[in-house]
Amino acid sequence: MAFTVLQLGAGTRGRMWGKVVKMSDCVITGAVVDPSQASLDLYAAENPETPAFTNVEAALAAGFYDAVILVTPPDGHLAQMRRLFDAGLPIMAEKPLATTLADAAAIVDMADASGLPMSVGLNFRYLPVNQTMRQWLTGERLGQVGFGQFNYRTNRNGKRPGINRYPLEMEHPMMLEQTIHHLDLIRFVHGREVETIACREWNPPWSMYAHDANVNCLLGLEGGVEVNYHGTWSGGWNVYNFEWRVDCAEGILVQRKLHSDLAYARSADPELIPVETAEAAPYYDDSVALLAEFITAVRNGRPPPCDGRDHLRSLSLCFAGIESSQTGAAVTMADFYERNGLARLLS
Repeated sequence: MAFTVLQLGAGTRGRMWGKVVKMSDCVITGAVVDPSQASLDLYAAENPETPAFTNVEAALAAGFYDAVILVTPPDGHLAQMRRLFDAGLPIMAEKPLATTLADAAAIVDMADASGLPMSVGLNFRYLPVNQTMRQWLTGERLGQVGFGQFNYRTNRNGKRPGINRYPLEMEHPMMLEQTIHHLDLIRFVHGREVETIACREWNPPWSMYAHDANVNCLLGLEGGVEVNYHGTWSGGWNVYNFEWRVDCAEGILVQRKLHSDLAYARSADPELIPVETAEAAPYYDDSVALLAEFITAVRNGRPPPCDGRDHLRSLSLCFAGIESSQTGAAVTMADFYERNGLARLLS
């Protein structure tokens, strides 16, 4: 029997989710909701078979759904998810869960009170390159893990067609829209939590973003692992420049391209050796894998993937980084959780 989803949000990422559902086995979109008729028209051009509504109440009244895919700006998630949980619907929500820690914690509490599964769309965890990195690092195939450098540089044109516009005006756009993925991946591939973070945010004078488009962090992970992170949406070159290198006692592991190209070298090797990983279309195949795991959890009563508590740790890193940038002091995460009332959810 097909698994039927209600999709809220028909913008750029919403149209991508429409394709993801079509790529998935035994999943259909029962209806799509967006207050913008223009967005619905674009969605309908690719999905003419899907009923479309401009408000969620009409969609809820029109049919039965097994779950919701929530693809709306994060500042509206709290009210939207309260209504969806009241309707008895499991939720797959795009990240970030909310734009404040208080709202994110409230959403986790709502999910607990409802007893319904909730996942956050951290699809990059499901890319083969990141799955393989996790296997190598947690398995210590190159010996004890020591330190790493994660560099993501681009000049993201936030005004080009087909891209979400709201980051142009939001506060902390790089941190909350892009860096959150990277900090989550650092946690994921190492299989370790971050214990301390020292961070600096800033905006270069030529940036088209109203708020900080540059993030630089030093992360202290469990077991003494240190990671330097630098990310920018306002670089001086209109080309992606990416490298993620991890140094271990017996060699290095390096991802040389965004979403692919993994290689390693043992200490005495004269050059890098490619690591074979499966082919995957980023944003699509990884989302298909995440959706499949979410559906399995809903159907079988299993813990959902990328749940609210897991995501809350990555989101907390973002806000601890913002605090560090504002105060000029490193932040200890255990203390941060206590001060922000999150320890009860993350213990």
